Amino acid sequence: MTDPAGRQNEVERIGEIARRLAAGQPASRKLRRDPLDELILTILSQSTSDANCYRAWEALRRRYPDWEAVVAAPEAELEKTIRPAGLAKQKSATILSVLARLRDERGRPTLDHLDALEDAEAIEYLTGLKGVGVKTAACVLCFALGRDVIPVDTHVRRIAIRLGLVPENASATRTHEILNDIVPPELRYELHVLLIGHGRTVCRARKPTCDVCVLSGLCPRVDVLEPA
Repeated sequence: MTDPAGRQNEVERIGEIARRLAAGQPASRKLRRDPLDELILTILSQSTSDANCYRAWEALRRRYPDWEAVVAAPEAELEKTIRPAGLAKQKSATILSVLARLRDERGRPTLDHLDALEDAEAIEYLTGLKGVGVKTAACVLCFALGRDVIPVDTHVRRIAIRLGLVPENASATRTHEILNDIVPPELRYELHVLLIGHGRTVCRARKPTCDVCVLSGLCPRVDVLEPA
């Protein structure tokens, strides 16, 4: 059984983490996209930079008028179009598989039906699509549907471990489950954005600058390698 006092202390600590991070890098709410647009964009974003992701996204939208045209395109053509995002063969296969399944199930490529689903149901549906993991599904819920869900990317998972919010060996999926349980709904979007910014600038995978970190005193620095 969860200790109510311990849980309250953790919630207060999470609130303080968000306040300290927000003082230096306020989080702004992202504009909502169509759920299918968000899904495809997130697939393109995997294992690449934001700049390369958006280059591929813009090339995709210039070449094809809609998702029906994409699903009808030869895979080699789509692969060439999205090449700036990297892993083009893998990503083109995923995109075509997702679009074909949605067309077969819904009559056209759409994710409009997600609005009627609870968060857990929506994540279960999305992760049932080929090549879609929990992080990608959470991005659709968070950024397209406006749901209070924390997508867990490499930055969020790394910092959650270092802060001791999740066990050191927690997978990305387990980290998602824990954070979406212990972080108050009203802080989930903000904390996601703040942790990504903090992970890129201060709490980096290699050589984190702990001496200038605003979370000093709140962070047990789990799995942080000391300088040689």
